[in-house]
Amino acid sequence: MRRILFSLLLLGLRAPAEEIRGTLMDPARAAIGKAWILLHSANNSVTRKTLTDAQGAFVFANLSPGGYLIEARAFGLGGGPPKMIALQAGRDAVADIVLELDSLPQRVVVTASGTPLSIDATAKALDTTELADIERRAEFSMTEVLRQTPGMRVQQLGGPGALTQIHTRGLRSFDTAVVVDGFRLRDAGSPQGDATAFLGDLLVVDPARVEVLRGSGASLYGSHAIGGVIQIVTDPGGGPLHGEIATEGGGLGFFRGLARVSGGAAKDRLQYSAGVAHMNVARGVDGDDRARNGSVQSSAQFLFTPQSRLSARVWAAGTFTQLNSSPFAGATANLPSHGLIGAIPQVTFIPALNDPDARRSGRQVSALLSFVQELRPGSTLRFGYQGLTTSRDNRDGPAGLRFPPAFNNSSKFDGLIHSLQARIDSTLGRHQLLSAGYEFEVEQFENLATDENPNAARRLSARTRVRQRSGSVFAQDQIRLFDSRLLISLSGRLQRFALRQPEFEGGVPAYSTPRFDAPPDAYTGDVAVAYLLRPGAKLRAHAGNAYRAAALYERFGTFFFSGAFSALGDPRLSPERALSMDAGFDQYFLGSRLRTGATYFYTQLQNVIGFGALLGADPFGRFSGYRNVRGALARGVEWSAEAALTSSTRMLASYTHTRSQQRNSVFVEGFLYSPRVPRHMGTWLVSQRLGNRIEMTADLSWSGESITPMFAGTGTRGFVFGGARKLDIAASYTVPVSDRWRVQLFTRIDNALNQTWFEDGFRVPKAWAVGGLKLLF
Repeated sequence: MRRILFSLLLLGLRAPAEEIRGTLMDPARAAIGKAWILLHSANNSVTRKTLTDAQGAFVFANLSPGGYLIEARAFGLGGGPPKMIALQAGRDAVADIVLELDSLPQRVVVTASGTPLSIDATAKALDTTELADIERRAEFSMTEVLRQTPGMRVQQLGGPGALTQIHTRGLRSFDTAVVVDGFRLRDAGSPQGDATAFLGDLLVVDPARVEVLRGSGASLYGSHAIGGVIQIVTDPGGGPLHGEIATEGGGLGFFRGLARVSGGAAKDRLQYSAGVAHMNVARGVDGDDRARNGSVQSSAQFLFTPQSRLSARVWAAGTFTQLNSSPFAGATANLPSHGLIGAIPQVTFIPALNDPDARRSGRQVSALLSFVQELRPGSTLRFGYQGLTTSRDNRDGPAGLRFPPAFNNSSKFDGLIHSLQARIDSTLGRHQLLSAGYEFEVEQFENLATDENPNAARRLSARTRVRQRSGSVFAQDQIRLFDSRLLISLSGRLQRFALRQPEFEGGVPAYSTPRFDAPPDAYTGDVAVAYLLRPGAKLRAHAGNAYRAAALYERFGTFFFSGAFSALGDPRLSPERALSMDAGFDQYFLGSRLRTGATYFYTQLQNVIGFGALLGADPFGRFSGYRNVRGALARGVEWSAEAALTSSTRMLASYTHTRSQQRNSVFVEGFLYSPRVPRHMGTWLVSQRLGNRIEMTADLSWSGESITPMFAGTGTRGFVFGGARKLDIAASYTVPVSDRWRVQLFTRIDNALNQTWFEDGFRVPKAWAVGGLKLLF
């Protein structure tokens, strides 16, 4: 490996270095100073940014020959498509950019293919939210950023820091993959091995943008990418030193502090960014829902040569959350004898009760190291390693009101994932980009259960540990034909697993006798096609299959009771499989001031893993647990629109209609409704700038009624909860105090309509507000 890396560095040292320079101008051809220019190499080897000088000039030096995309962002101006530059050996390039006043920006994204593309040059349904948009809405949580995404429902079970679930296109909460800088973020210790347990802990710290792929992404991103992919892209740094220091506080006993810095050194050969945030909730929804979160996110990259780059990224968080008991059905006398049950608090169901000694502490650390070497113009080799550790400690005691334990206990879930990836991206001629790679992954799940029984002889200390490794081969071919009007993307992935014998300590193992087979091989494929009818009009279609092997907990999950392990998992579980497709169009009107699109989507879960009562003899002595059941079907229509009404007014809107049905009912009466999936959802956002100092944003997300399963009487009944109407309003006032420093006062009103609703029986906060101060430089 040392010889290979040394040879690659020597190859880079001998390669030429060129530069791209240009001037940023407004429609009157006047120079625009102090505006950000972003540069993306077509093969994803370089991402850089710089600031224009007073004359609007910018320059990117130390570049290797190849294709590049350049986009500009200036206060008070629109955008337009990114500029494409072909940089040739021995020749510098000039890229003058003219920004329009009212046109919509066409951002560069990477999630659709793993390589940079203009969002209008992708063949898949994709949305992106930039950091500037996040700050304009004064959001502090990543999940709140996602509420404006078409087809995506965000369920927060309580106030800030509470468990948060995301349902994409009528599917389950774990059918959406979360990716950070190209590597999966998930919890190997959670029941489904996904990221749901930590979604509510993801604060806005140091992102450049958030991208959402709607539709299958399993052939590129592997497990859990059935309904979609959420990718958080860390700020790569670069340019002159800039950042912010912010503090805010207000309702619910909420306080947050944030510091963020970004820049470059050594003529931008070293680029860096870092952010640190702390959130503290002293009261929460019921006055005793405390929550704390300390997070850090940072990245750095160093260019040894124009062709060689080493980068690193860290995202870590430590959290504490006060928990409540789970909601439950009301007295049988208050419930109808059959049919769906209207959810009436304190009558047909009892909302989550305060539990003063139930709490959860968590920790997650994701560290990424990557090396990129350009082999020739248009051909790049990448090596990446991510180490991901997660830990959740759920504690409870005897002070609760509903089935409290006799004494304090703890159930700790630890996950560890090592991921190593090698990938090559190479252009074949002018119209084809071929990508291929190999990914090796090792994951470990460990569950430690303890209690504080005063009788030391009966004190609990039980541990389960399982380890698994997998290897994946993947490939993708992106083809452009007919003067780039026809876009075709083909991709595939093969994944193979190997399992170690699980270990049990502290009791008689529930799975001690047999040797267990590894999950079967996974084969996934994906095809996406788009055709540009004319400038500003695009037809697109996307289809693929997805695969999810049973999580380690689903196969070997246990709980400890009466001195012995009791099994929940089944080592024989078959994997989940799904087929999905979507088709739609995107169209610009009014000279790129209005963009609208519509998509029909269809997803069939062919075979899934469910949890429920077991009939007949079970080899592991289980009465209930995980088992294979028939899947589900979700289909519907998404519509979205974005408009630049004027140079200072922007509006977004979306509507989603979803029909989702189970093939195996979770309800005692046999209803096939999919839990937690409303038939109607919509969003609306308007942003208004008043002069150069005042900005105001209002964003509304709403959903129709949905059904939540609860145990009532002799089985699980369906409780119908009313829909949500959540309006958030943010405003800011910015005052320049010098050429470098600005002061910003801002406020945010959450749930401004003061609505009362329940998510799965957990009450969400009514109207609450915060105010804050920022120092920008």
